[in-house]
Amino acid sequence: MNGVVNWHLGRCGSSVLGSLLDQHPDVGYSNEIFSPYMPRRRGDRILPTIEQVVGDSTCGLISDVHLFEVKHLPAQNLGLYPSLDVADWLQIFRGLGYQSHILLHRRNGLRRMVSHVRAAESGVYVASIHSQNREPSPKLTLPLEGIRHGFEVRSLLGWLQEYERGWQQMQSLFTQCARESSDFRWLSLIYEDDLAQTPLDGYKRVRSFLGLAEFEPNLRYRKLNPGSLSELIANWDEISALLTPTPFAWMLED
Repeated sequence: MNGVVNWHLGRCGSSVLGSLLDQHPDVGYSNEIFSPYMPRRRGDRILPTIEQVVGDSTCGLISDVHLFEVKHLPAQNLGLYPSLDVADWLQIFRGLGYQSHILLHRRNGLRRMVSHVRAAESGVYVASIHSQNREPSPKLTLPLEGIRHGFEVRSLLGWLQEYERGWQQMQSLFTQCARESSDFRWLSLIYEDDLAQTPLDGYKRVRSFLGLAEFEPNLRYRKLNPGSLSELIANWDEISALLTPTPFAWMLED
């Protein structure tokens, strides 16, 4: 079996990519196998080990490729096991036979934050391409402080910094692993380049990376937050004033 892990932050096209790969006859797709164990969803259940969670996700699997996803910030899935860092997680996965890795990133953290806050408020995380409700959502007031992601609460600016730090860390870790081991393979995907306009482009890159036979899936999901950021954010002037003096000012122009 070819084991594959897709590492990402969420709200970056992972659902649409996963839905496309799930349709391939040679792929067994398990989605975010650790997210059901986050505190708000786990309840009174005992937290299994990483090895147990991965093992449970393979039960009944008959496909040549097994793919699952991990949210890689300490505030996200990594926070489930606070004594382990991301390098420890990677070592465990590799020991279980998962030598192929995807790093999926969304450059514009501000747009990602809009998607995160909107989904947290509405409870709607994906929308079918065939759904009838196409009415634009009301403008969103984006908080400047007190935004929760999993185990942590940070300011808007603090989260933009954390998104960048996490992505840089993952790139460095994967680059080092590829340098040290010929068995390790990784693919970098950028939402804006590979999924935003034509999701099938990202799917084809992954299919080629994994050496899968040609197969054309159907697009099942559509964008939840189309339009410019100034059209989506109610307190646009406030957000603009906050980010303009920072390295993230370019995100305002998207």
